[in-house]
Amino acid sequence: MPAVWLPYGSTSISIKIDHEDLAWVFPKRLNTGLLNPQALNNVLKTLCREGRLLLLDSTLPVQVKGFLRRNISGNMMELVGFDTLNKDPGENLSLKSACLLSHPHLDPLIGFRGLGENLLPFYPMLWRDFKTSLSDASKSQSMLNLRNYLNDLEKQVDIKIVMLTPWAEESGILSANTLVEAYEVLNNFKRGLTASLSPSVELLLVSAGGDPFDESLSRALSVFPNCLRNCDCDRILLVAEGSEGLGLDPELLLKDNSELETPLILQYITLCKSLLRDKAVHFVSAIPDSLLKMMIGCKAYETLLDAYKASRLFLTKGSKTGVVTHASFASIVLEKGLKTAGGA
Repeated sequence: MPAVWLPYGSTSISIKIDHEDLAWVFPKRLNTGLLNPQALNNVLKTLCREGRLLLLDSTLPVQVKGFLRRNISGNMMELVGFDTLNKDPGENLSLKSACLLSHPHLDPLIGFRGLGENLLPFYPMLWRDFKTSLSDASKSQSMLNLRNYLNDLEKQVDIKIVMLTPWAEESGILSANTLVEAYEVLNNFKRGLTASLSPSVELLLVSAGGDPFDESLSRALSVFPNCLRNCDCDRILLVAEGSEGLGLDPELLLKDNSELETPLILQYITLCKSLLRDKAVHFVSAIPDSLLKMMIGCKAYETLLDAYKASRLFLTKGSKTGVVTHASFASIVLEKGLKTAGGA
């Protein structure tokens, strides 16, 4: 009986699943040792000598930001997530060149996070168009073309990008001279993290991917849709620690503002809720039951085993379970009759 390990906050939890019940685990291999201090220092020192402002993207884990504050001398600026802003920053970003340091991952509405999208609010015309396009994409459950916005950003500021990512097998670091170049590089990596999977499953078990992807319910709900589109099973087991609870002011959920005046993360929450509608959802989390019931109509289980047993209730032996260990780094399609692909 194999043990399957799932990221959970800053640690991991496991569940033993019978061989005859386990359909697949995806993705199988990720280099999650993010920080190679020496390699990162070498890259950043070179860029700092060029006089570039170091932009710390909001996708970076907290421990990485702490390391940089302790070890990097020079001008740094931390970016706020574009989706959590209540209003425009109110000022343009007046710089000619910068280096963006990020931890890019998959995003169900814009393709990728961590490629410069958090700079868009500083450019009003781009930002207004981006917000409208993202709202339209959320309603149609489609994806906008982030590449076009990155191309427009490059006309405003010269940005080199350093990416800490498990998609890089050795050092965990990828570099690119432009944002569009970074987009194309990650697009190639994405093919290995995208799969059509069979056999069809009766239960889909998904972890958001641990810290920082499951620090709050709102953040977890923004990555879960990567694995919920085209999902033909009606039992879903979600794993997200949620140490920060909802992660945004609950009043924002109740205010009757126009769509473009509310944080864009509400679009992600709405998308996730629509994909979970009419499905039996079980949730392993530290998030209070009252909050989970209000948001997605389910309860929190203290252990993965309890949630797994509840989610398999009334299923016969041999009913298949599919497992996604990192929703932040996996895009799947579940359809009947398809051969397994993408290394699963």
